[in-house]
Formats: sequence, C-alpha cells, structure tokens
Amino acid sequence: MQTTGASEKIEDKSEFDLDWDDRHVVPPVVYPDLAFLFSQVEEITIKKVDARDGEEILDIGCGRATDAMQLAERSGRCCGIEPSHNMIMHAVGQIHQNGTQVVLLRGIGEHLPMRNDSFDKIVCKGALDHFACPSKAVEEMARVLKPQGKAIITVANLDSFSCRLGRAIFIRIRKVLRREESIYEKMWETPFDHTYRFDYDSLRHLVEPYLEVEQCYGVSLFFGFPWWGMVLDKMPRRISFAVLKILDKVARRLPSLSDAIVISCRPKAPDKTLG
Repeated sequence: MQTTGASEKIEDKSEFDLDWDDRHVVPPVVYPDLAFLFSQVEEITIKKVDARDGEEILDIGCGRATDAMQLAERSGRCCGIEPSHNMIMHAVGQIHQNGTQVVLLRGIGEHLPMRNDSFDKIVCKGALDHFACPSKAVEEMARVLKPQGKAIITVANLDSFSCRLGRAIFIRIRKVLRREESIYEKMWETPFDHTYRFDYDSLRHLVEPYLEVEQCYGVSLFFGFPWWGMVLDKMPRRISFAVLKILDKVARRLPSLSDAIVISCRPKAPDKTLG
C-alpha cells in the first residue's frame, strides 16, 4: 500500500462536513424492512468486493470501519479514509475492540493521498451521496485503482419503486382531501445530511466517464413505504424474513426500482487508437 501525503446536487450544503456523526442514521424503532436493508447492503457489498488474501483494499468514507475490518480479515491489508473526526474516533474504538488491523487516514474522497495504481479493490458504501463532489471522488477511484482492479459503489436509490409509489399515493390523497403536505411525504425528500441525490441513471451517468460499469445489482424492495415496516413487524419473524428475501431477489434484477444500488466497476481500458 503506497500513500503520499450527473446527479442532483442539493443546494446550501457546506463543502465538507468534518464533524459528521452517524448516530442519527438508525431510528429509535428499527422495523424489519430497515434491518433487512442494512444487512443485505452490507452483505452484497462485501461479497462483490470479493477480497482475496494479500490484496490492497481501500474503503472510502469508511465511517466506523465496520466494512474495513471485514475486508481486512479477508485480505489482511485494508485502508479506510474518512473526513469526519467523530467517525474516525468511533472507528479507532471499534478497531481496538475487534483487534483487526486497519490503517485509518483522515481525508476526503475527492483528493486521495495515494499514488496512482495503488489498490486492487476499492469500496465506497453509502458515502458517495455525502461528498462535496462525487464525480471528482470517482475520478480519484479510477486513478488509484490498479489496471486489473475493481471498485464497488453502493448508494441509496431515492427514485425507488417504494419512493415513486408512496409519493404518488400520498400526493393524490392530499389533493382529494385538500390537506397540507403530509409528514409521511418527508421520507421521500433527500436526507438533510446528503449533498447529492442519486438514482440508477444518475449514478451510471456519474461513474461511466471514469470507470467501466460491469454489473449493477438492486437491494431490497418496498423499504420506507408507509406502514410496510409495521405490517412486517406484526408477522412471525420467519414469514416476514421470507417475504423480504423474495422481494430482494426481484430487486437484484431491477436496480432502477430497488431501495439501494450496488455497482461493480473496472478501470477503463486504454484507448489503443491514441498515440
């Protein structure tokens, strides 16, 4: 490991949030659809990275370094980079408790302090929509990735089937009842700590100038649809899990409609017509 020192932008955001903390991410009550989404996003992302022994892996926006620790256990060599002092402190505590060796750097994805062609694998899970300039971050991924390397990027899909259907239903109900905007419609707005809003098309449009997209995967369906989580919570656990697994299999083939999107990328092949 060598180190050296098209989406929709959300207005009125600071350039870099150096004090961000994830304590608000998990609500006080976690319904089965959210628990399932979190677990599947982590499982699919780690699986698609496919860490091998001895590979150099970079986790961009590593947060608490939960993924970095899993990857380090598989490859033995993982570096996590994170701009938030709070999250770095959380990560240090978890790494110390876990006993896994992960190199932590405080920095931003838009300006990676690494040399060209440094890493076999790169992962960026649930972080790209928090960056000040995601396109620059993807450009940096392409720069530090080895020619035969692989990058895995995971984002929330804010144009999912659940968002579309829920938004349409509640807008229609509001018009019929002639009421003001419902509090339930707030869940389809871009989260306050996001700087960009991604969907399937905008994510591909952002990535494709710098990396070759090999495969796209969807994760989960119907997360966040009003009362869906409460309905699942009333079911026996094995039944609710079976329902979520079936929907997840459908989502895997329909990333544009899924609740989260995972893309697997390779460096672009050099243009042989040049030079």
